[in-house]
Amino acid sequence: MVDVRTMYFEFKGSSMLPTLKPGDKLMVACGGVVRVGDVVVFQKHGKLHIAHRVVSVDSRGIVTRGDNVHTHDARILQQEKIIGKVVSVQRASRQRVIRGGKQGIIYARILWTVKHFSNIVVRLLSPAYQTLSSFGVFRRILPVSVKPRVVFFKIKDGVEMQLLLGRLVIGRRMPGCDKWQLRPPFRLFIDESALP
Repeated sequence: MVDVRTMYFEFKGSSMLPTLKPGDKLMVACGGVVRVGDVVVFQKHGKLHIAHRVVSVDSRGIVTRGDNVHTHDARILQQEKIIGKVVSVQRASRQRVIRGGKQGIIYARILWTVKHFSNIVVRLLSPAYQTLSSFGVFRRILPVSVKPRVVFFKIKDGVEMQLLLGRLVIGRRMPGCDKWQLRPPFRLFIDESALP
């Protein structure tokens, strides 16, 4: 019988976006066989925990890569360096299963394809998007009842401002930045010069 323990880790960083997001609580099953497609947690430099997807397993060891990264991790891992497999993630009040094996491979490939396709579309449409947003045509059609509001958060570096449309965060302005970062397509509806 295989001894399977459960450990919990908080995910940080962006290497596994959108599968894992900063602040996600990972449930990790320790023990068991690691397969291609599994998301595993391992230690880097003795103390930093990394969660990445397994892309190959062979006689040399285990090769991993983040879902949001173009290249494999440089270090080939041995089975004993793997802490365990991520089996579920808790984000806010929702918990969802993280698939491994063939389902994990398919999921990662779909994410990669969608990401690259959307990057191509953004590059192609960017000039038209910038032109339309500068004209402000769409700002006039946004009803007063759905106007965005600015919320201020005190953080260690100063004050972060977030632009909310209902509960959705559509823009951010970090301390020390002189420009807002607005999510597409919301720049079409927002007059940046009117924001603090």
